[in-house]
Amino acid sequence: IVQQLQNMRPPAQQLDTGPPPARAAPAMADGSSQAQAIVQQLQNMRDQRQMMTSKLSELDMELQEHKIVLTALSKLPDDRRCFRMIGDVLVERTNVEVRQAVIQNRDNLEKAMEELRNKLKERDAELMEFVKKHNIRVSSDASALKQGSQEEGSDQQQSGGVLV
Repeated sequence: IVQQLQNMRPPAQQLDTGPPPARAAPAMADGSSQAQAIVQQLQNMRDQRQMMTSKLSELDMELQEHKIVLTALSKLPDDRRCFRMIGDVLVERTNVEVRQAVIQNRDNLEKAMEELRNKLKERDAELMEFVKKHNIRVSSDASALKQGSQEEGSDQQQSGGVLV
């Protein structure tokens, strides 16, 4: 035990030898973690855009259904009995009442779709600005990047862009 204690370095000498390799690794990992954070933020923005696009598609399908119903109801007499599903309950109404409700729903759907289209345009602009700000090249540009890197040499290392 005494020999082991003598062979051990005192703590003061360990501090004088400089930073251990473990401290140098986080400095290199910091750049890659920053790149990963940028890629993650880009992916989140793309996911939000995709959700908005799918919601817009869903609303468009619902709008088309409303138009089909309105076309069918317009051919019927105004006093004819119609049944409308409200939640889980089937309610008896006249053709005029149902048609007015469907027209109101159609108008609301059109307004919601217009608002969603405007938000989608804003999201697209934000996404393009983010891509330009961080010099991001998407994976579809990967083949062009490989060809360009062969021709340009080390220009890619200087640009600091993120390849997604």
